[in-house]
Amino acid sequence: MTRAAHAPTGDTLFAVMTDSHERLERVFDQLLEALAANAPDARALWTELDHGLLAHMEAEERFMLPELAKVDRDEAIALVQEHGTLREQLLELGVAVDLHCIRLEQSRAFVETLRAHAGREERLLYRWADQRLDASAVDATRRHVAS
Repeated sequence: MTRAAHAPTGDTLFAVMTDSHERLERVFDQLLEALAANAPDARALWTELDHGLLAHMEAEERFMLPELAKVDRDEAIALVQEHGTLREQLLELGVAVDLHCIRLEQSRAFVETLRAHAGREERLLYRWADQRLDASAVDATRRHVAS
């Protein structure tokens, strides 16, 4: 979930969404540290990650992917399917956090899956959306990922 080299900065949709990726990655790093230390704040960090990731994916699905589907249906469907897989894994990991039986290897594998997905979005979806979506869609996306 790292920002691509030479990424645009400012109020572009690309910047909003890659900043969201970076924020989520920081929370996940904190969570992994808390899990490794069996720290009591692991559950709160998990909740923050869960809510942030779900809001991020929902923003993409509401404001970007329907527009992408008009020009590249297959890619839009593939991204939605990846979101479904990520949601399933997020639910499984959340249950493991609740039961205090989450494995660090499992968490790290999830982070790698997220990073690969984020890279795909940064290369394709966000750059495309910066050129195609209007200011109201950008504002709506910004508000959604900030909630």
